Amino acid sequence: MNEAEIAENLYDAGCMDDDVEAILNCCHIGDKNKADKLIAGCRKKQIEKLHESQRCIDRLDYLSYRLDREGVVS
Repeated sequence: MNEAEIAENLYDAGCMDDDVEAILNCCHIGDKNKADKLIAGCRKKQIEKLHESQRCIDRLDYLSYRLDREGVVS
C-alpha cells in the first residue's frame, strides 16, 4: 500500500490531519507498533462518536414515545 492510499483510507475513516500525519510518519520510518497504537486511538475516537450518536438517537426515540404517550403530538 502506498502513502496516498494509506492517507485516503485514514481520512475516509474519519481520522484527523495530525493523526494521519503521525501514522504516515510511523509507516515511513517502519514503526509498525506505534502506527498500530495510533490507528487504535483513531478507532477508539470513532467508537466514542458512534456511542454518542446512539445516545442521541435513544433520546429522540424516548422523546417521541413520551410525546405520543402524553398526547402532545398526534
